[in-house]
Amino acid sequence: MGDVAGLASAVEKDFVVRFADMNVARRRGIAQVVAAMLTVRTANMVELGNVLPRMIATWEKRYQFVERIVSHELIDCDAMMASYAGEVARQLTAKGETLIVMMDQSHINDLNEVLMVSLSFGGRALPVAWRVKQTQGAIGFGVQKPLLDAAKAMLPQGVPVLLCADRLYGTPALIDWCVAAGWDYRIRLKSNLIVNHEGSEMAAGEVLSLAPEGLVAAKLNGAASASNIFALHEPGHPEPWIIAMAASPKRTSCLDYGLRWGIEAMFSDYKSRGFGLMQSQIERPERLEN
Repeated sequence: MGDVAGLASAVEKDFVVRFADMNVARRRGIAQVVAAMLTVRTANMVELGNVLPRMIATWEKRYQFVERIVSHELIDCDAMMASYAGEVARQLTAKGETLIVMMDQSHINDLNEVLMVSLSFGGRALPVAWRVKQTQGAIGFGVQKPLLDAAKAMLPQGVPVLLCADRLYGTPALIDWCVAAGWDYRIRLKSNLIVNHEGSEMAAGEVLSLAPEGLVAAKLNGAASASNIFALHEPGHPEPWIIAMAASPKRTSCLDYGLRWGIEAMFSDYKSRGFGLMQSQIERPERLEN
């Protein structure tokens, strides 16, 4: 318990600097739950309560305290993460490097999926902003846009950014958002999307055979902005990559899409290999977000 208390104290001191206006009791409670989670590495609230560094005698009261923290309506995850995300982004781009941003979603439990935006760091991903929704399918652009807007607001202005996203998100709306934000992108497309180029139409899946050199200034149906597209089928892969990008369409630019794999490793870290997010037994999306 002493180690957890020491860790909670260190987290709280950091919070005092970053979130000076936050209610003291709420700040301390969050710090204690953070310390408990870092210690037991699980989101199971009973186990968190068992190591909570508070003078609470019964496990039921400890559980209830953790539950109150994760259900607190005044906790703003975006606001809290902004301080850390901005600091990390400044370090990653201190010498003019491009900031790699990834967006993907993952299954949490039978009811919920999490859509997450993260920063590439050391072959892994650092979560920046996220939304949890009760769905079994892809989380649409109506949720993606405010999530991306929140993440963009956290990052330093003027730094080069590259967004990598899977084909669940290969939509005209996302490409238009990237163009408006001034971000480069590598977004995988589904093969059945219709592409308009120089007065002709083709399915995205036909780009490899009809335009092996790539397409410049093509438009997906419904897109306001033009995009470049390159298709690449590597040996041993069952399907080609069909990648929309702002950069010149070529093989090396297409391979940048592989940078998104860091977020897959991060999801494994948070679930089976790390913090046991799927063990939380929490069903309400807003509580899972906290």
